[in-house]
Amino acid sequence: MATFMIKVAGEGLVAKAHKLADPGPTTGSSIIYEVVDVPDGLSVDDVIARFKGFSAPKDRYEISFRELPVPA
Repeated sequence: MATFMIKVAGEGLVAKAHKLADPGPTTGSSIIYEVVDVPDGLSVDDVIARFKGFSAPKDRYEISFRELPVPA
């Protein structure tokens, strides 16, 4: 299982965050989420595709991969 850091910008852009970034709000309007339990063989791009369809919580910054929807 892998873990990826995902950044969601205030305007909704979802991108890879630096692997050493701390989860939570940034000094700007972005939020860093730590996506855990990502199955082996999936890339950060796979996680980003699923995260784009996810209504991320504003008070919890660790997300299990199982919570993310399957992209259409």
